[in-house]
Order: sequence, then C-alpha cells, then structure tokens
Amino acid sequence: MARRRQEIALQTELETQEDWNDAINKEGLTVVDVYQSYGGPCKALEAKFRAIKNTLGDPLLAFAVAKADTIDSLEKYRGRCEPFFLFYASGVLVDSVIGANAPELQRKISSNLEQEKKVLKEGGQRAEHRVQLPVDEEEDDDEAAAGANRKRSPSIVNAVASHQYTLGIIHPDAYADGKVEEIIEKITQAGYRILLQQEHHLNEHDARQIHRHRMNQEGYDEHITRITSGPSIVLLLQKTDGKETTVEEFREFVNSDELLKAHVDCTQSTDTLQQELMLLLPSIAQKPQSAREKQIERTLALVRPSALKLYKDAIIKRIQESGFDVTRTAEVQLTQAQAEQFYAGKKDQPFYQDLIHEMTSGPSLALYLTKKDAIQGFRTLLGPAEKIRIKEATGTFRHDFDIVDAKINSLHAPRSRTEATRNLQFFFPEERILVILKPNLTDQQRTEIIDTFRKAHFFVMARKTETLTPEQVAHLQKSHHGKEYYDELVHYMTSGPSELLVLAKEDAGKSWQAVVGPEEPAKASESAPTSLRALYGKDLIHNAIEVSSDIQQVKNDIQMIFGDLDQDEQA
Repeated sequence: MARRRQEIALQTELETQEDWNDAINKEGLTVVDVYQSYGGPCKALEAKFRAIKNTLGDPLLAFAVAKADTIDSLEKYRGRCEPFFLFYASGVLVDSVIGANAPELQRKISSNLEQEKKVLKEGGQRAEHRVQLPVDEEEDDDEAAAGANRKRSPSIVNAVASHQYTLGIIHPDAYADGKVEEIIEKITQAGYRILLQQEHHLNEHDARQIHRHRMNQEGYDEHITRITSGPSIVLLLQKTDGKETTVEEFREFVNSDELLKAHVDCTQSTDTLQQELMLLLPSIAQKPQSAREKQIERTLALVRPSALKLYKDAIIKRIQESGFDVTRTAEVQLTQAQAEQFYAGKKDQPFYQDLIHEMTSGPSLALYLTKKDAIQGFRTLLGPAEKIRIKEATGTFRHDFDIVDAKINSLHAPRSRTEATRNLQFFFPEERILVILKPNLTDQQRTEIIDTFRKAHFFVMARKTETLTPEQVAHLQKSHHGKEYYDELVHYMTSGPSELLVLAKEDAGKSWQAVVGPEEPAKASESAPTSLRALYGKDLIHNAIEVSSDIQQVKNDIQMIFGDLDQDEQA
C-alpha cells in the first residue's frame, strides 16, 4: 500500500483551473496525463514515468494528472476516451502524445526535456504545438458542445460501430507486479493501436461470463480467483495498418508469446465480443435500451445526390430490411442558400465547400424513418463519416454505397433527438399538439387510442402519466373557464392519473379533429362514429380525450408539462 501511495505522489493531481495554471507555468518540462472522471488517469504508465524520472534524474522534469471535467482549459478534451499526454515547457504547449504509447512517450520526454534545457540555458523561442484531435465530418456545433457528456471519441465510435476492434485483459498480478508497460509494448510493436486503456475490477459473475469457454478446463476456479483478486487493465485494440482487426488474429498472437499467454486474456470469438464490451467497458459500448429509449424514435436519412443517382432503390430496400418504417419521402433539389442553411453548423469545417457543392449538385432524397432506438440504430448502420475510414467499414451503408470519387460520404443522419427534430422539420415541416387521455380510461383503451394516432401518422414525441393538479387543469382547460360544469371538470381531471402525449405531424393542428371527433361524444357518434370520442367518450366531461392545438397555447402547455423538448437528451 505504501508503494502505491508513493507512485501516485510522482504525479501532481490537478483538479482546478488554478492548479492547472500553477503546474504548467513551472520552469522545466511538465508531462500531463489528461483524463476523464469516469475512466481515471492512465495508471498503467505510472511505472514507466517513474523509471524515466529515476533514469534522467532531472529536477526540471515533472509529471501531473489533470481532470478534464473540472478544468476549463481542457474543455476540448472532455468526453474522449483515448489517453492524452500534453507536454508543457514554462507555460507553452510544446508536444503531445495521443494514446498509451510508451516508446513514443519516452522518446518525446527525452527530446523535449533536452530542448527545454537548451532554451533555458541559451535563450530562444519555444515552438508552440497544436494538438490535432480527430474531427468527424458529421459533427454539428451543438453536438460538439454536448461532447462532454459522451464517453466515446469518434475513433472509438467508428471501431465499435464497424466491429473493427478486439479486447485484451491484463491480469491483476501483472498489473501489481509492474508488467503492464512491457505487455503493452509487445502489443503495440505487433501492430495494434490502443484505442482505450482502462482499469477495471472484475466481479466473479462477469469473470465467469467472460471465461465460460474455460469452464471444463482444469484450473478454471483458480483462474477466476486470480483475475478477480484486484484491478485489471482492459485494452480496446485496433490494427494500426488499416487491415481488419480480427479476434482470432489477436488470440493467436497472445498464445504465441509466453509473457502474454501467462498474463493476458483475450476475446475468444466474435460472437461474444459485444457482450464482453458491455461487461468490461460499458461507458463506450452500444448500451442496451432503457425503458425510455425503447419508445419509438424518428430520424432522418438523407441520401446525397451522387449516391441517389446510383443506389436509390437499393438504399431504401436496405433501410426497410433493417427494420425501419419509411413513413415519408421527399426528393429535393437544394439551392445554395438551403444547403448553407441546413449545414450552417459546419461552416468552419475544412470540408464545408465540398459538402455544399455535393448537396447542390442534384436532387437529394430525404427519408422520414421510425423505429425503436432509430437515431443511434441508424447511425451505427451508417458507419464512419470520414472518407479515409469508410473503406475499412465493410457492411455499413457508407461503405457499401460509397462513391469512390466523391469527396463527401453518401448519406447523412442526425446524432441526437434535437438534431433529428431540426433535420426533419427542415424537410418535413410539422406541427405539435398536446393530447390528454383522461382518468377514466383503462390501460387497454389508452393503448388502442395511441395506436390509432400512430396509424394516422402522428409521431409520439413525448409521453408521461401523472395526476394533474388544479392549477395545471386551470391552465390546460382555459377554454372551459366560466362554464357551469367547470368545477366538476376540474374535480374529474384531478381524480386520477392522466396520460399526456406530445404528437407531431404535418398539419397536426387540423388533422387531429378527424381522428378525435367532436367534443361531445353524442355528436361524435352521429357525425364521426369511428372517431375516438365516439368510441371511448361518455359525455362532455368524460369525453376521453382533450387536445390543445392552438400554436401558442400548445407551446405553453407542452413547456409546462414536459419542459423544453428541443433541448437535447443524452441517451
């Protein structure tokens, strides 16, 4: 334990902007490990840094760990999984290393320390270094702002989405004995890139799930005890040469090396890869849907002009075969102004002019898609956005429908509910209404009513069940104020839970009336016998459904019940 505390003391812990300013402005070279709170510092390299410090024995060399979540100067690094090491010389950023690359770190520490000593002795200017972070062509400005809440960088997202990765687990005893650095060096020298390196303490249940292939082998229980005895180091790996990363290839490599065979476990089959990712690195895995996420979502698929000419029918067929409902389509020739409006958030990106040129070169096809988990589901099917990565993403839409000579990928899709709403509104302008299913309805009746709205092409944007307060009823039922039955209506509306729905559709403010029917069920039975009030209503008060459709009124009503639906929600 004393050894552990001593190792941590090697690196100064920075958690505030003031800590940061003090550390990077010290004389000499400071190497900073920038980390996220959910992952922690790159502990596997502490021994390497200590060895470098002891070997060089130079007081001008310092090490620190900095929490990106709480330091304003590190905002650009938030939400990224790769280890980031920044080199500061007397307040100037002079170099960086992305990833847990021990040989590269050692080389750069030595060279930058010598350069800094030369500047301090002889004078001169320090060359300021600019860190080149991965840029995703499809990332919007508001999406970048939300990046702090994401736990997956573009490189990791693309690897997971295209299944171009494998996993390794360095055993607790190897971690404790300081063998991690040697193991990682062997792996990187074999042509693997470490996308993510993270400490993880396996529990017995997860360990048995991951090692069930060894269940009938001698020493199985002893192995489970061994790998649950302390924290392990989990590695998310990808080939660096652009070739396909295979589980089998890495397994064969591990088994061919005595050190790795003794101290590293790896995924045995592609069939178990996703499950192991969920167990070992849940923060970056494609997470299972929560109850909220299992609601039907909507998204936009935008087929760009070059791809539309060649693949229109094939793309639509593939989307439908993937389980998406194509509820509406629009083939649109965007003007220069329209393309610039749609992609306003990308104006500062280097590919902006190529993007605008492509989007105005001919008609595009906009597809209104619905499905459970539609937004993330379709983004995963798309594959990577950058052209340089598409050729490796076999099986994704952008790979299979790629136009080789085009500078921009073939399809666009939004990343979040906010972006999906904005994109869909651009091509399929729609209105919203607030629907209240009143307290007297059974669960079965409510289900039937919602299904009726869906069949009429209303999209359920939001949904909740709650018992309304008298104040809420007064706000929602303004049109009934002063009526002789108003007090009875308030009493009834607050007598039990109502189900509240925000529905969206083109011309929703008028088209709902044909579905719901007249306010009084008796009149509805005469003029619209198949309407919802005719089928489920009893009288004016117990008429099953209340609808708020006035543009300003519905906006206020939705805000009161649901808050701001246009504020992005993190899945």
